Amino acid sequence: MSPADLLRELRAVLEAERDAIRRLDAGAIVTASRSKEVLVAVVAAAVEPERTPMLQALAEVRGDLKRNLILLAHARDFVRDAVERTRVRTGPGVRVSISL
Repeated sequence: MSPADLLRELRAVLEAERDAIRRLDAGAIVTASRSKEVLVAVVAAAVEPERTPMLQALAEVRGDLKRNLILLAHARDFVRDAVERTRVRTGPGVRVSISL
């Protein structure tokens, strides 16, 4: 895989992930995470002459990766708060289940 192909695929995955986070679509978030893992594995499996340009290409999306991570953290906090507020309203000992 060329560095340009890697960037193109990763940018598409990050855009899909960002959209999934905004929609709180857990399934799509997991799919994006798995896609990122596959791309990281491609970089890890590359031989040294190919790996360095790929790593340099990854540096171009570092900011996008950080933004998605921040969005994920906020989404997690949002869901935790929603669960806690539901628990407070329903009383102690009540099991709360939220499907996204």
